[in-house]
Amino acid sequence: MNTVGRLRSRVVVITREVPFQTVADFVREGVARHTHNPELYERQVCLLLLQLCSGLEHMKPYHVTHCDLRLENLLLVHCQPGNPWNTDPLEPNNNNSSSSGGSSSSGATPVGAAAAAANATCPARLIISNFSQAKQKTALVASDPGTLRDQSRLAPEIVTATQYRKCDEFQTGILIYEMLHRPNPFEETPELKEREYTWADLPPLPVRSLYSQGLQQLARLLLTVNPSERIRMSEARACLQCLLWGPREDLFQALGCSSSGPMSGATSSQRQATLQNWLDLKRTLMMIKFAERSLDAACGVSLEDWLCCQYLAFASTDTLSRVVHILQQPQPHPQSQSHQTQTLHPDAATLSSSSQLLLWQQVQLPPRVAPSAQANV
Repeated sequence: MNTVGRLRSRVVVITREVPFQTVADFVREGVARHTHNPELYERQVCLLLLQLCSGLEHMKPYHVTHCDLRLENLLLVHCQPGNPWNTDPLEPNNNNSSSSGGSSSSGATPVGAAAAAANATCPARLIISNFSQAKQKTALVASDPGTLRDQSRLAPEIVTATQYRKCDEFQTGILIYEMLHRPNPFEETPELKEREYTWADLPPLPVRSLYSQGLQQLARLLLTVNPSERIRMSEARACLQCLLWGPREDLFQALGCSSSGPMSGATSSQRQATLQNWLDLKRTLMMIKFAERSLDAACGVSLEDWLCCQYLAFASTDTLSRVVHILQQPQPHPQSQSHQTQTLHPDAATLSSSSQLLLWQQVQLPPRVAPSAQANV
């Protein structure tokens, strides 16, 4: 650092909690886990992506685009049971207290926190950092005639920052590949950005778990070359929630929910009633789970429970059907579409509409610039 001409830029992040690792560290240390326990690892990836999409969605009303989403810019904070958001975190020197079983706390050191995160279903709370490349669309100042006069000579895509509008969505699609230990498709095949590529041109993700095909479809939807056809961050968040906790696709097939044609096999009212029953049962079972945990003073609400509650609180029969349509939608260029992914939620078992008892039995608890931005730079 003291050698002239060898100075390196440093990013300083001020945060209430001290991150124990980056997502880049988590992915690098998860290679063996992805091989030996792909179900756990890819579920962890879904939960981290869900937090990322929720954070980026929160920035949308403020017209902020991060523009530099990389694994090393995503930080992980150890999440204490019973306190998902660490609203009252322990002081660093107090983190080495013993647990009820007599062993030291897994969050005592960064190494211990990383080990605990690797084995937990929800590895940690994710923090988005490094906004040095972020873009924000600012409102015109009507009181400044000079500003209005200058803006009037700019092209609409410059004034509205259209070229950056879906940049974070595109980079999130790249992150899906990297978190699943695959290279960035646009680094491996740079010529992709030079032409109107299709989904068939994107490299396939290996099917290692029940989450793989859903993540593949989500990556394709986020990497769609035309920004206007690329799904929004709110839709990506809803897709991840459905992959984690939503009903399986065979339920929708039984009820006649298909993106390829009109509904068949069940009337609209029957479909709505069955989906509403599914939602009611999931919510009831979650409350039973919380009631049982409340009897144990040492057991609190986990981050995954909190995220699941957030999903169940705002889910409706209409949103369920809409997410299924998104996950099943074909390639925007049909002539190049080779196949269609049809995986939804891997946790819920097949639902039969013929028996309410089966309904109860089968519900379970729980380079990085988009082509459009590159062309406008």
